[in-house]
Amino acid sequence: MISTAALLTQLEGYVVIIDSAIETRDWNELNEVLVKRQAALEELCSLPLSTYERDAVVKIMTLMQMTDRQFIAVIQVQKEVLQKQAASLAHDRKAVQAYQIE
Repeated sequence: MISTAALLTQLEGYVVIIDSAIETRDWNELNEVLVKRQAALEELCSLPLSTYERDAVVKIMTLMQMTDRQFIAVIQVQKEVLQKQAASLAHDRKAVQAYQIE
């Protein structure tokens, strides 16, 4: 069984990996890291915690919520850009098809 301190350190490290995956738009990596982070969170929540450890867990979870909000905002912007590109591509395809028909 992994220690509470090791799980907390592991969870802190996921922030850097998630940030890198979003920056490089590596959605597969992002998904894999989020699954691993979820498993670590579940394991952490199953452990008996001292008062000190509980405070540390609350602190890391609060930090995760804040960084997740930032990550979601960045991803939302990227999503909007991709939606605009997809709409433009669809429009261009229709124009090409119309030109080919004539």
